[in-house]
Amino acid sequence: MTTAPAIRGWCPGLHTPMEAADGWLVRVRPPLGRLSAAQARQIARAAATHGNGLIELTSRGNLQLRGLTPGSARAFARDMQAAALASNDAATEARRSLLLSPLAGIDPDAAPDAPDVIRALDAALAAADTLRGLPAKFVIAVECGGHIPAGTLRADIVARATGAGWMVACGDRALACPGADVARIVVAVAHALAAMTPASRPLRDPALGRAAFARIGMADTTTAPSACPDRPVLAGPLPGHAMGIVLPPGPITADMMEDIARWCDRHGNGHMRIAPWRAIVLEQCDTPPALPGLMTQADDPRLRIWACIGTHGCACATRDVIADAHALAPGLPPSVSLHVSGCAKGCAHPAPADITLVAGPDGYGLCPHGRADNTPVDIGLSLAQIHPIVRGWSRHPTDPTPRNGRTEPA
Repeated sequence: MTTAPAIRGWCPGLHTPMEAADGWLVRVRPPLGRLSAAQARQIARAAATHGNGLIELTSRGNLQLRGLTPGSARAFARDMQAAALASNDAATEARRSLLLSPLAGIDPDAAPDAPDVIRALDAALAAADTLRGLPAKFVIAVECGGHIPAGTLRADIVARATGAGWMVACGDRALACPGADVARIVVAVAHALAAMTPASRPLRDPALGRAAFARIGMADTTTAPSACPDRPVLAGPLPGHAMGIVLPPGPITADMMEDIARWCDRHGNGHMRIAPWRAIVLEQCDTPPALPGLMTQADDPRLRIWACIGTHGCACATRDVIADAHALAPGLPPSVSLHVSGCAKGCAHPAPADITLVAGPDGYGLCPHGRADNTPVDIGLSLAQIHPIVRGWSRHPTDPTPRNGRTEPA
């Protein structure tokens, strides 16, 4: 009898580390999503000094450091505060958990007032010391339009540029407003959600949006726009003389982060944006980094693959899913997405993928068009058996059915 993996109700932070199989995890939230090359080097050196030197990019555009101890985590936090990369306390740090469009202020087709909106919102959240009681993992996003399609940043509250102004969306409702009012409305809606009993997340319960707007006396809302199912491609040249690089599935080393910082200094303006989707945007850079392993081509199949840390750092995992994901990448058909998960938690990609593989003690379970916590249509698949399944997959096959104990795509 197997034990279900424990699902954490929160994410690690700089002041709130989380224990994993390879040590303690901490996260750095770059202020306004931006790092100087010097700060990136400081993070890399601190990762090697205080942890095991492995760095991951999270889906929220944070940097996750691995292999720390309780003592070295405190030392790491002090280093990040000295580098102006962190707030002094956990509560302020948590409130400023913003998910931002990485091209704000540099994409000529994005809302020109997006940087002002972002700065005002960040300041308002930092000052909102009465904002308590929000659910774990609650997140606020800012979408500024342009190259990043509307609806690609999924959050509990989203401030979105509309072309005619801005809107604040929460759950299934949205309110139009000028950019100057975004910060005030977002903080008011967040307070309203925090006051509800029991506290819940609009991402999981969209009906909370209507109740939150009504609670602050703003019932004149419209239906919130639908989410965009596809993430944008950030590999290669981007608007505003920016260069996008995407990290391969799994962590990178501190040395790789140092190399990226050096390229940013030599070929850009010395600043980078840490984006969701494992991406880093180098400002004022027209030359793709000549560094092994990084993705700078929009047709790289690894852009459509997610994999967690696997047995390298998680006690729940039973396989080296990073190695398996890389092995499957060359055979992945165009437009097909693949999630290789170490367990049913699906930490690397909570949403559905065209092909989701979940590692188990006897092989992989297959969840077509599903999430890692779905019931698999087949189990015990070896990597050799999975290779032809992946190669023969089509974008929208009919539901596969097990044949002779193995599943084949239609």
